[in-house]
Amino acid sequence: MKLLLVCEYWYGTGGWSYRGYLEQLGCEVEVFDFRKPFFTAGAGLPVVSAATRRINRRRMNAAFVQAVADFRPDVVFFLKGETIYESAIREVKEKYGPVLLQWYPDGPFNIENRNATRDSIASIPLFDIYYIYAKSLIAPLRESGAQRVEYLPFCYDPAMLQLPEQVSDEDRAKYATDVVFAGTWEPMREWWLERITEFDLSVWGNMWERVPETKPLRAHWKGNAVYGEEISKLFAVSKIHLNFLREQNRDSHNVRTLEIPGFGGFLLTQRSREQSEDLYIEGKEIACFDSVDELKEKIRYYIDHEDERLAIARAGHERATAEHQAIHRLRRVVDDARALLGT
Repeated sequence: MKLLLVCEYWYGTGGWSYRGYLEQLGCEVEVFDFRKPFFTAGAGLPVVSAATRRINRRRMNAAFVQAVADFRPDVVFFLKGETIYESAIREVKEKYGPVLLQWYPDGPFNIENRNATRDSIASIPLFDIYYIYAKSLIAPLRESGAQRVEYLPFCYDPAMLQLPEQVSDEDRAKYATDVVFAGTWEPMREWWLERITEFDLSVWGNMWERVPETKPLRAHWKGNAVYGEEISKLFAVSKIHLNFLREQNRDSHNVRTLEIPGFGGFLLTQRSREQSEDLYIEGKEIACFDSVDELKEKIRYYIDHEDERLAIARAGHERATAEHQAIHRLRRVVDDARALLGT
C-alpha cells in the first residue's frame, strides 16, 4: 500500500516518528511536509511578509498536487495540514481517487488560535475517515459534514525513550527536580505555576521569557523546549511531571498524557474523564487535580510517599506500553485504510 504522509516533518514531530512505523506495517511511504519548504527562509528563519506567505502557500499547494500525481498513493494520510487548500484536496480526490485520512491533533474549528483554517474546516467532508482525539468533537465534526469520524487518542514513540539508568550523571544534574513542567508558555500555565513556586520546580519550554523577571516563577525557567530523547531524560529523572490541559483538550487529553507515563514518568495532570477513566485509572496509573489546593496537596503527598509514587509510575508505564504506543494507533489506521481499499 502506497501512502503519502502529509505532516510537519522534523525531529520530535509525530510525522517524524510515524513514518518508520507505517513502513513496519507494510506501507511504502513518502512524506509531504506542508510547512517547512515553503514557510521558512534560510537558516530556518520565518518568512514575515504576508504577500510572500500567500505566494508560498500557492506554491506549496501546487507541489502537494504534483506530489500526489507523481507518487500515485493509495492513501493520503494527513496529520493536520491546515495550510492546504480545500480545492487542492478536492482536486487530488477527483483526479487520482486515493483514500483520504485525517488525524487532527488540534482544535479543528479554532481559526482564532490558528489551530485551523477555513480550508481545513471546508475540507472535513472530503476525508473518508476523520480521526479525532476528543470524544466531544465527534458530533461537531459530523455536523460539519464528516463522512466518518473515529475517536483516536494521542500516543507516544518508545524509540525516543531514555530509561533512568541510561541517563548520564551530567544530564541527571541538569534535569532532576521534584516537580517539572515541560511546555510552551501560555497565560493559563503561568497562572498555575505561579502558585506552586515554593516547591523545587523546573520549567522547560519556549516563550517563558514573557514572565517578568520580578516574578518568582521566572527563576524556575531552566531553558527552551527539549524534544525526543532529550525530553525523555527529563521525564526519567524528575519526580513529578505536571500536565495542564488547554481549552481545546480540557475534557479529553493531550500528547503529554501519553508521553509522560510512556517514558516512565509520574503524571500529575488536570483531571478529565478520558484521562482518569478511559486511558488510565486515576490513583493507580496516574494522579489528577482540579484546584490549586488539590495540586499542592498531591505534590506534597507524592514527594513524601516515594514508594507509592514509583508504583503509580510503573503501572502507568505498563498501561502506556501495552495500549498507547504509536504502533497501536497506526495499526488501526492502516487496517482501516486497507478495509476501505478492499485489500
